[in-house]
Amino acid sequence: MFNSFDVTNKKAIITGASQGVGAEFAKLLYGKGCSVVIVARTESLLKQVVKETIDIHGTKKGNTISYVTADVSKYDQCERVLEEVGFSPDIVFCCAGSSIPGLFLELDEKTLSSGIDINYKTALYFSHVALKAMTKVEKPYKRHLVLFSSVLAFYSFIGYGQYAPMKAALRSLSDILRQEVLIHNINVDCIFPGNTLSEGFLEEEKSKPEITRIIEGPSSPISTEQCCKIIYSSLQRGYQYVTTDLIGYVLMSSSLGGSPRYYGVVQVLISLLFSIFAPIASIFVNKQIRDYFKKQSRIPPSSSSSSLSPEREQKDK
Repeated sequence: MFNSFDVTNKKAIITGASQGVGAEFAKLLYGKGCSVVIVARTESLLKQVVKETIDIHGTKKGNTISYVTADVSKYDQCERVLEEVGFSPDIVFCCAGSSIPGLFLELDEKTLSSGIDINYKTALYFSHVALKAMTKVEKPYKRHLVLFSSVLAFYSFIGYGQYAPMKAALRSLSDILRQEVLIHNINVDCIFPGNTLSEGFLEEEKSKPEITRIIEGPSSPISTEQCCKIIYSSLQRGYQYVTTDLIGYVLMSSSLGGSPRYYGVVQVLISLLFSIFAPIASIFVNKQIRDYFKKQSRIPPSSSSSSLSPEREQKDK
């Protein structure tokens, strides 16, 4: 079978690789004969990933795994990473991300701002710096920029206001970049994972509102190892939009547009069915939300509420 994602003797940079899917991909790619540089803010965690990778796969002649400590939500630090590694990467994985579930109007400014930094700027800035380096050197084989979005980019709902909009933005960014670097033999792939049993997922569960859990329904997260194997296999097949479970594939099919697709006829049929049944499902979801707030015996804060006292408000009028 033709392999669209050959990593043997290639050079990869993975951001957000101190834990979760990023760390797991570092181990997988190194094990396949790829030289890997992992990037994150916490040096101790990066050292641990390097150690675990060597413990699993041993040292490989001609291939290395190393790390660079950097905050890739800052543009100058992205530039520093490329300067330190000293090569034009063949593969770039932008895995950094963090969800802090909560009702939007109850989140503070710091949480909202960090959502933009971690979930969008990290990929935006590093993609920009990496692609500038990659497009300066033409190579005869296919190279890859892999952006990690989320299945929530297709279907977002209450509780994910800090996270889902940024992941939807990454989907749009991937579609744009795919066209811009087409002439440079670079694939831009976008990944839409479902729930994955990682450190981030466990942290996410701590603040997830009850209504978010109700709408999500029971979920069995897959392991980071299984998630990476699914993604790796899909990239080998040439898929540029990748989901990790059936519900992700269904939701992806609900918003096709001009984006990449696979088993396209099936997706069109799913899209047709989704357009019929989604409005009905929304009625039940909205009822669940109303019932939740009624049960809480409170009305959530709204933009119609004023922080001014009645007397001050009257004077302003």
